[in-house]
Amino acid sequence: MISQKLLMLLQNFSKSEFRGFHKFLESSFHNENQDLVKLFKIIEPQLQKSKISNKENSQLRKKIIWKKIKGDKPFLDEQLRRICSDLTKKAYQFLAYNEFKKNPMDELIYLLPTINTPSLNKHFIRLTRQADFIQKKSTLKNANYHFSKFNIEYQRYRNQEINTTKLPDFANLEKADYHLDAFYIFNKLKNYCDFLAYRNITATNPNIHLFPSFLENLKSSPYINEPCIKSYFYIVSMLLHPENETFFQNTKKVLEKNYQSFTIQELNTIYIYLKNYCIDTKINNGKSEYFQELFDIFKTLLEKEINFVDGMLDPRDYKNIITVGLHIKEFDWTENFIQNYTTRLPDESQDNDLNYNLAKIYFHKGEYEKVIEQLREVEYKNLSYALGGKLMLLKTYYELDEFEPLGSLLDSYSIYLRRNKLISRKFKQQYLNVLRFTRKLSSLAPYDKPGIQKLKTQINNCKALAAKKWLLEKVEAME
Repeated sequence: MISQKLLMLLQNFSKSEFRGFHKFLESSFHNENQDLVKLFKIIEPQLQKSKISNKENSQLRKKIIWKKIKGDKPFLDEQLRRICSDLTKKAYQFLAYNEFKKNPMDELIYLLPTINTPSLNKHFIRLTRQADFIQKKSTLKNANYHFSKFNIEYQRYRNQEINTTKLPDFANLEKADYHLDAFYIFNKLKNYCDFLAYRNITATNPNIHLFPSFLENLKSSPYINEPCIKSYFYIVSMLLHPENETFFQNTKKVLEKNYQSFTIQELNTIYIYLKNYCIDTKINNGKSEYFQELFDIFKTLLEKEINFVDGMLDPRDYKNIITVGLHIKEFDWTENFIQNYTTRLPDESQDNDLNYNLAKIYFHKGEYEKVIEQLREVEYKNLSYALGGKLMLLKTYYELDEFEPLGSLLDSYSIYLRRNKLISRKFKQQYLNVLRFTRKLSSLAPYDKPGIQKLKTQINNCKALAAKKWLLEKVEAME
């Protein structure tokens, strides 16, 4: 088979990229080697399919492809490998060219130095004005904005040097220097945030440092008024001083006021820091009021479609939004979210996701008959849904005092856990302990105060236990 490197690269092309690359190769400006066009035409039909069959796979064998390109010429493996290598390089060039063409400012930045000559000065002036117009039209005030401003202002300064015998006006050089510093400061803060985020997670950390008094000096500098810098200044401060909640609130305020200054990807990154602060620093340390903060963040992300990729919602956010919504008892909102956003998941299990999560809603609302009805529609191919669904059904039977089906479920659930080799021993034990305590709970008499107290102590002391909170609530209700 021909180069796996080439096939892997091209297989990740979208349909529009395939069409564009075809035109790119057929353009004599970009490519003069017709063997590359022939090779691409041979492999393109197979690569656009999600799964290549054995028959199609055979069409990618070296000697078959050689014959289609070179006819009856003797097979030369080295030459075919060179053709594959050249096509790979052309694919790289095409991707780079495509990316370059997406941003008209990039074209201007690379063009300006080439026309910054006395004979082309009129062109230079016209294009710098065009650059100004593009930037004024855009709301973005991010790192790329400062990088572009630096290049434009520096070329204006150079233009004065080239086209006048007088000393240039240093205003353009000063502006260039300002935007260069802004670009540097932003990226320095961003890199330092990455360092702070990973330092307690990974065994090895990047060697990233800030200059002494960097943050202190930044506070009193004009750069602190730049939205991109201010936001990361607060994030760095938040990560360095997690006990000071002001930095978290200030970051939110900057985003609320200046969200149009950032790209969607940049906003998503910043909000990840805020989400992690809520979860890791606050909620996991007993600050339950931060569930509301986290919920508000999720609502913002949804309203502005910040946590979407190609129109699809991140499955982790989908799950977390439901968990948080249920925790703060926003049942109607969460049900509406499930109904409206399940179709925005990037997988083929949307019906199952819808049924399972609606069952969760009904359980939290105490509509137990609906839970049973909804769970009948769930397919338990997913291990998480199999464990969670059975546990939800167990709780539902208990809440309805349906002790006969509860007993049957306890038996079948136990068999399922013991026989399933995909579940780790530690995880199994958490659920087996739930079954053990539920069985004890359902057999306890309300007047058996010593038995109730004993069970409560056992539940409290058990470390490997799923649904611990629910079990404690049920045993405490019997006291």
